[in-house]
Amino acid sequence: MKQFISIFTICYLLSLTLNAQLNSYPVTVDVKDKSVLSIHGKSNVVDFTFDQPSKEFIDNKLYVVASWKNDKIYLSESNLEIPVKSFNSSNKMALRDFNKLVKSDQYPKMLIKLDHIELADRSSTSAVGNAVIDVTITDVTKRYIFPVTTGKNGNNFTFDITKEINIRDFNLTPPVHMMGMIKVDELITINLFMECDILPLDQAELTK
Repeated sequence: MKQFISIFTICYLLSLTLNAQLNSYPVTVDVKDKSVLSIHGKSNVVDFTFDQPSKEFIDNKLYVVASWKNDKIYLSESNLEIPVKSFNSSNKMALRDFNKLVKSDQYPKMLIKLDHIELADRSSTSAVGNAVIDVTITDVTKRYIFPVTTGKNGNNFTFDITKEINIRDFNLTPPVHMMGMIKVDELITINLFMECDILPLDQAELTK
């Protein structure tokens, strides 16, 4: 199965008013090195961040067909596999706890599946809409709504989502150390930042 395209590349379609009446639209996507997935957490002592570059879970060059119906966007590539052990952190103890918590040996990948994107009002300058996503960790799947925002400079787009979730949703218990003196918060914040060059397929073929 091909790697999942960033769910946010459909924002490009919203800028193409000429194609507002089309049912589907093919685009090519060039994912930039600044793209990164991060998980932020904290304990009662210190904050910590785990991150990994997009090259660990998505191809640099992508082709995708987006289609929409009733103000909902659907993509031809809608699955993402995140290699758990590819996360890095300056807090090595927290990273070890994280891998133990999500049982990275038994479940080496987190799974993300996009169901669809519900579009926001077109008068909005940055908010694109809400992505309805199924997240699977340790073989437990939960559905969330991720808000999507974007920026645009020519054919270059940035896409940003931030969502706070509770690890207990996945039947996970926050780590406790030093006889309860250090407690990790059950809430974590997931952030995905993507920078992409996006072109309609016919234009991309002309630039080869």
